[in-house]
Amino acid sequence: MHLRFAAAALACGLGAQAACAHDHAVSRGRLVFADHEKPVVRVLDLDSGEVTHSFDMPKANPGFAGVEGGRFVVIKTGDEAGTLRILDTGLRYESHGDHVDIDKEEVRLLDFAVTGDRPAHVVSKKGRLALFYDGKRPWEGKSEPKAVLVEIKSLHGKAPVVATWASPAPQHGIAVPLGGRQWLISVPNAIYARGEDRSASSRPDGFQILEQGKILEQGRSWKTVASFNDLGRADASCKLFHGYAEAKGQHVFGCAEGDGGGVLVLSRRGKGAWHARKLAYPDARRVSSLKAREGERYIVGNYGAKGPYNALLRIDPAAESLAGADILPVPEGQAACQFELGGDGARLANLTPDGKLRIYEIAPAWKELASFEAVPAFDCQYGARTPTPSLAVIGASAFVSDPSNGRIREYHLDTLKQGLDLPVEGKPANLAGSDAG
Repeated sequence: MHLRFAAAALACGLGAQAACAHDHAVSRGRLVFADHEKPVVRVLDLDSGEVTHSFDMPKANPGFAGVEGGRFVVIKTGDEAGTLRILDTGLRYESHGDHVDIDKEEVRLLDFAVTGDRPAHVVSKKGRLALFYDGKRPWEGKSEPKAVLVEIKSLHGKAPVVATWASPAPQHGIAVPLGGRQWLISVPNAIYARGEDRSASSRPDGFQILEQGKILEQGRSWKTVASFNDLGRADASCKLFHGYAEAKGQHVFGCAEGDGGGVLVLSRRGKGAWHARKLAYPDARRVSSLKAREGERYIVGNYGAKGPYNALLRIDPAAESLAGADILPVPEGQAACQFELGGDGARLANLTPDGKLRIYEIAPAWKELASFEAVPAFDCQYGARTPTPSLAVIGASAFVSDPSNGRIREYHLDTLKQGLDLPVEGKPANLAGSDAG
């Protein structure tokens, strides 16, 4: 999520504001976090170090997803209705070239909510927000897999502008706003959709680019602009898709390993036709999660076999190929666990199960710049019962939650020094930060 309230840290490290080109203190903004045990979302004021707002949730430790522009946060409440709520952080930004001023308006939990079967990927770009609902497994009964599409600017009003795309079948899918009225939307895996083979994956194997038509009496019409769903062609499919990010207008998707495997790169020049090509992986592993920063060159993904994903992979979508030099092994063969790019895309923070936060330079070659004993060792396996720390990188600051000790800590990616170390109530866990791929 592009929460730019820490952009000032690029120019002003903690306690260094007097060295800035401007003559006034810059607000640090706010940080949103969940609690491992209590069903609540809290808002931490980074200027005062105090929790200023608290909102009740149906379950403990809800998930978050960022919304383009940095003001809104999608809350994955985890209730049985599949409810997604939206938090208005109240942060308003004004750029002055060398710094960004931040005004703090009221924090509020919007009345607007969306429900459905199994909420999954959340993507926001080009002024639009896509909330994807996978639907139930076919053998579990009928459901309504869908993508709920929201105009972001309309979230400021009383009645958000919303449209719905109905998926023809359940799928662990994705919808990506492409600008104008075009959307890239995944195509269900036909074998999984039929429900005859319960071992079949819910992950899609390809995509279509659809154009949203004018409003009609019965809803909206959709026109197919391009299709990349031909398993007979490596450059026109993405078997077992998982992981998405965009770099400089090139959309990158993580696909299966093996023959014809790699990442699928979709792009177009201006308003011309869409083109696809496959960048093969350097070896027999694959990515499943991708991170990028708007306008920057590199994308980074976790890299490994079925488990654990014990390396990181640097991807230049414009490159001719990926090589061994693009791979960064995680120390001691640990899982990559949590990783995020800095706001300028040049450095990466990686929180591993040993409790260390490592800061890396991405190019021209991978290089470890610093390592911090951030939190006690923890279990980062999906579904771990013990509290799991969370990593969020906002601008040039990496924030780490420490549920065991009730603290949130900050580490500066530019100065490579620790910043804030704030005690908070309860067991802080999930943090709202960059959006996942």
